[in-house]
Amino acid sequence: MLEFQIEFELHIPTSNNLVIGTLGPAATSSDYASQYIINQLISEEFTVSNQLFDTFLDVKEALLQDKIDLALVPHAYDRINEFYMEPDFELGFIFIYPTPVYGLAKKKDKEAVFNGSRIVTHPAPLPLLKQLLPDTQDQAQIKVDLSPSTSDCAMQVKQGLADFAITNENAAKVYDLEFISTYGNIQMSWSLFQKKRLN
Repeated sequence: MLEFQIEFELHIPTSNNLVIGTLGPAATSSDYASQYIINQLISEEFTVSNQLFDTFLDVKEALLQDKIDLALVPHAYDRINEFYMEPDFELGFIFIYPTPVYGLAKKKDKEAVFNGSRIVTHPAPLPLLKQLLPDTQDQAQIKVDLSPSTSDCAMQVKQGLADFAITNENAAKVYDLEFISTYGNIQMSWSLFQKKRLN
């Protein structure tokens, strides 16, 4: 993995604790990327932590209300324009960092039966579904529902609310699921936003 220097002016809070907000719950791809950024920003002058939210709109509100200092948003998020067009925000920087491996997961003790099954996915990886299903499977016999995050998808399968989830390997491990097929990593680009300073 290539290391990089972050060369933008951080607005460090007086508490000296920089908080990055992004999509949760734990083990989302956004959580994974935030841990990478935290490691890049480690400094003797301040500490860095992350805070996870149910939706990116919650992340946006938290940044507007100064509850977090930075917002980490993947470019796969379909409403990222709301961060770019927010007059109170400025773009800190953009970077590329791959997601964990994505795949189609199920409970370990459950047989993979697709007809009449329910699959949950975050909207972003939905296009992977055709590749993740067996070639012989008719998608018309499967119900697909959308979920706010890859971790929430895995949680629903763990709780028996869905049969399969398109999720990442970190979430699959947290919720004790197994992949029946995998796609691989996604080379994702990310934006880090902060509030504009008042002159």
